[in-house]
Amino acid sequence: MSSLSKNNKIADQHIYLDKNQLLEIEQKIRIQRHVERYALLRQFAKGVVCDAACGCGYGSYLLSTNPDVTSVIGLDSNSDIIDFANKEYRGDKTQFFNVNINEWITDKEIDMLFSVETIEHIEDQDILPNFCDRNNINHVILTYPSKKTTHYNPYHLYDFNLQDIFNIFNKFTCYRHFNWEYEFDVVFLIRNP
Repeated sequence: MSSLSKNNKIADQHIYLDKNQLLEIEQKIRIQRHVERYALLRQFAKGVVCDAACGCGYGSYLLSTNPDVTSVIGLDSNSDIIDFANKEYRGDKTQFFNVNINEWITDKEIDMLFSVETIEHIEDQDILPNFCDRNNINHVILTYPSKKTTHYNPYHLYDFNLQDIFNIFNKFTCYRHFNWEYEFDVVFLIRNP
């Protein structure tokens, strides 16, 4: 047996993690998955994109790296996180605003709304469709967890299925849908003529 095996807790083929190590690894996985979602969705972005509930701005920035994107407007109701987004990710193609999404009206045409793992956090299910109506947004790409999460995530108010999304966005038609590795659903919606 090598000295390495004698001196660590993996010698018997079991992994020993204390709680802090476990929680740190879980947090890194969660962050990586959120970054992966935006990296995956970036290929579908074009024109002027609105990133609803943009958080600290990393997703908006990733969307902006697609050459088909003219600009990204990141919106969030948390002023501290928008301050961070403006310091870290504001650029020629990205801008961030601290707004109430229930009231905000754009001053320029928005081609697409991206809503990444947001809808399950919003109590009033009409907020995003009303936002689209108020801002004349005809194209929406949204994601939501494809498995039950409300039983362990206190910030998730709903567990959605595809029909729920169709019911919420009843003025839109789904033209594409896929599930990503049993983690989340991606729904592409376009406004009915």
